[in-house]
Amino acid sequence: MSSVNLTIADKVLSINGELSRHSLALINKNNYSNCFSFDHVTVDLSAVTKVDTAGLAWLFYLLEQSIAHSCEITFMHLPEKLYKLIALSGVNGLLPVTVSE
Repeated sequence: MSSVNLTIADKVLSINGELSRHSLALINKNNYSNCFSFDHVTVDLSAVTKVDTAGLAWLFYLLEQSIAHSCEITFMHLPEKLYKLIALSGVNGLLPVTVSE
């Protein structure tokens, strides 16, 4: 069964589990909407175990919501599969990604 867990601490939205069309249906907007009240939020994807095109689209939705709320957003620790989806989708450079060391 697909599952995803979101936690917010110190302006970091941590995503744990799958970002797929199955798991995204389980996400309650109330679990993350308050993160846009900050001036900046970082989305940590280090614990994402699976991602598909629906997951990539949801990340763009987060970007759209951050812009609507005047909140700067960055994504960090992208899984390799997500980098491949970004390249295949032709959206390189559109997500603000922080490169980790």
